[in-house]
Amino acid sequence: MVIVDKLVVETSEQILLQELSCTLVPGRMTAFIGKSGAGKTTLLKALVGLMPIARGTIMINNKSLLSLSPRQRSEEIGFVFQDFNLFPHLSVLQNCIDPLIHHAVSYETARERAYRILRELGIDHLADKYPSSISGGQQQRVAIARALCLNPKILLLDEPTASLDPLNADILAGILRNLAAQGLTIGLSSQDMNFVYKIFDRVYYIENGSIVEYCDGINNLPQSSLINSFLSHR
Repeated sequence: MVIVDKLVVETSEQILLQELSCTLVPGRMTAFIGKSGAGKTTLLKALVGLMPIARGTIMINNKSLLSLSPRQRSEEIGFVFQDFNLFPHLSVLQNCIDPLIHHAVSYETARERAYRILRELGIDHLADKYPSSISGGQQQRVAIARALCLNPKILLLDEPTASLDPLNADILAGILRNLAAQGLTIGLSSQDMNFVYKIFDRVYYIENGSIVEYCDGINNLPQSSLINSFLSHR
C-alpha cells in the first residue's frame, strides 16, 4: 500500500505537485494520466525518492518514505524508467543479476532468481543477449525483470508503452495483469489511452500538479468525466 497525502514538490521556479493525495493498492493497477507536463513522472519519481519533497507525506507499507534508506527503498519499490536504463555492456542476465549482487546476494542465488524471473516473463532465451541486440518490447520486459529481482512489493512504470508497438503493448498488459493478480501493487504513468483502456483498473487524472479526478473501475466511469474525455482519444 502506498499512501500519498498533500504532497508538494517544487523547484525554485515552479510548483510541480500541489498538495497531491492518492493511494496505490495491493493487487491493483493504478494509472496516472493527463497532459504532458501535468506531473505524472514527477509523482512516480517522488515515490522512489528521486525528487525532493517540500511538504506532505509518502507512506510505503506503513513506513515513511523519508525514513527508508536508498537500499530499503529499492527493496520496497521497483522502478522501470521510460528508456529502460539497461546497462549496454552487460548481458540480459547480468543486468538482472547486478542489483542482487549489490544487495549482498550470492552469485549462484542471484543467477537462479534472475533466470526464474526471465523465464516467468518469457525471455529466458535472451539471457546471453545484450540490450542493443533485442527489440524495444524485449528490453521493456528485461527492465521489468530486473526490477522484480529484488522482490519488491510495489512496481512503478513511467510511460511503459512509449517505445512499444501494439503487439508488445498487449504483451505488457498481460504481464501487468498477472503481476497484479499475484498481489503486486502497480502504478504507472501513461499517455497511451489504448493501453490505459486495456488495463483500466484505478485511474487518477492529473492537471497542473494536482489530482482533479479519480475513477475506480471502467464500469464506474461517468460519461461526462475528464478521464472519459481523455480516453476518447485512443
